[in-house]
Amino acid sequence: MNLLEELQASVVCGDGAMGTELMEAGVPLEVCLEEVNATNPDVVLHIHEAYIAAGSRVIETNTFGANSMRLAKHGLESKVRELNIAAVAIAKRATAGKDICVAGSVGPLGVPNEELRAQKVDQKTIFQEQISALLEADVHAIFLETFLDLEEIKIALQAVRQLSAQIPVVCSMVCSEEARLPSSLPVVQAFRELSRLGANVVGVNCVTGPRAMGRILKRIPLDFVISAYPNAGYPRYQEGRFIYNAFPEYFGKAAKEFVAEGARLIGGCCGVGPQHIREMSRALAGLEPRHKTARLKAT
Repeated sequence: MNLLEELQASVVCGDGAMGTELMEAGVPLEVCLEEVNATNPDVVLHIHEAYIAAGSRVIETNTFGANSMRLAKHGLESKVRELNIAAVAIAKRATAGKDICVAGSVGPLGVPNEELRAQKVDQKTIFQEQISALLEADVHAIFLETFLDLEEIKIALQAVRQLSAQIPVVCSMVCSEEARLPSSLPVVQAFRELSRLGANVVGVNCVTGPRAMGRILKRIPLDFVISAYPNAGYPRYQEGRFIYNAFPEYFGKAAKEFVAEGARLIGGCCGVGPQHIREMSRALAGLEPRHKTARLKAT
């Protein structure tokens, strides 16, 4: 599957959460989720297969936190290459013989910028270590997701582009309902900078539920190829687990609204499972993306 060509012609259905699905499958909260690629690959495989059966055309590898900074919290900093390559192999097993894009998931380093600067951490080198492994394993795209800080995602994007000028890159950030980053910078300004640096798709994921995602998309012009990956509503903590309250049917209805606001790549984040994706896939079937450039709405 050529992701960029597909996005020009049609709306593409992504997958849902990996972390919450692993926990639903019995993986303890304290376990390093990326280590499961090596210790229990079948559980990851079954999640990919469930999303594909539900209608996902893009699936993300179980590598969100597979960088040396995050893995070091579990004593696994030497396993970056191993765990990333294993994750891609699992995803490719699930997609064998199918026209589906395998996107390498890359998350932020999980440490505040001030602390990284104080420690003189070379962020680009850390990102490149992970991204190199994903490229070595031949992913079809790189998905930079859940970034709150523009400078950090710029470093990650530059790390990708120094390694590959051709690989499609999705840059997805976290913002408020007012479409602003935690720094108060309008997310549209961030998208313009990321597009200039080589991002092919820009969008928003996590934190917000479907309703808030719709409000955010209203503030984003169609100058960009846009992705939208909301949570399944806002979570509540109950009996040792997070419960998300957006029903699959509601999620499917919201996906149509995302298309009306210009999104072309649509999936889900925390709390979104195969049932949500099934309803979304049905709702998106046959829909065409909006192409006309819209005026920039007030931010």
